[in-house]
Amino acid sequence: MPEATNYELAEHDYMTGMKYKDIAEKYDVSLNTVKSWKTRYKWSRDNKKGVHTKRKKVRTQRGGQPGNKNAVGNKGGSAPPGNKNAEKHGFFAKWLPEETFEIFKDVQEKDPLDLLWDNIQLQYVAIMRAQKLMYVRDQEDMTKEVAVGGMESTVYDVQQAWDKQATFLQAQSRAMKTLESMISKYDELLHKNWDMATEEQKRRIELLRAQTDKLTGNNQEIEDLSEVDGEIYGSS
Repeated sequence: MPEATNYELAEHDYMTGMKYKDIAEKYDVSLNTVKSWKTRYKWSRDNKKGVHTKRKKVRTQRGGQPGNKNAVGNKGGSAPPGNKNAEKHGFFAKWLPEETFEIFKDVQEKDPLDLLWDNIQLQYVAIMRAQKLMYVRDQEDMTKEVAVGGMESTVYDVQQAWDKQATFLQAQSRAMKTLESMISKYDELLHKNWDMATEEQKRRIELLRAQTDKLTGNNQEIEDLSEVDGEIYGSS
């Protein structure tokens, strides 16, 4: 019976729930290689029965794969007991709250470009939410709150409309610079790995530019920001 190839063994690991990053380290390949195997050989955890049937016919190799760094440092060339990633995850599992650890495990499978995209969306949402939270109605829009209250006297904290507007403009300016920096980084990473990027990842950059142009007042031919929002969040 022929020995199983790396991608067949990797598929079995994927079906058991192993993360992309762990598979890549186990077989000494890049993360993108593992993702290309998943696409090319149509790995799916929704079809476990068929894959398990196939795996019964495959005899796994004993010891580490040729050239696999996991085979180094153990007698007979076999993989060392345990897995460094498993040990690392065990450390996080020990100290992180359960909910945080679940988020951590999900993040492990994310491509760096997609992870940056998620942060860009969160930053944009925060900027848009601030439009309502920090809205100044007009020149008479004053806020008066009790700062210190007592039996004999009361001290008020008063914010005039121009104070609130100035604070809003400063906060928005900083937030927009952060967003523009994140978009520039996305563009840089995208073009650095252009051949490995998906069509969806490539399309996002144009939508991002349209979105920030609307916020900064450039390219006024874009009339409805909600349409841009729908395209961007619909593509994720």
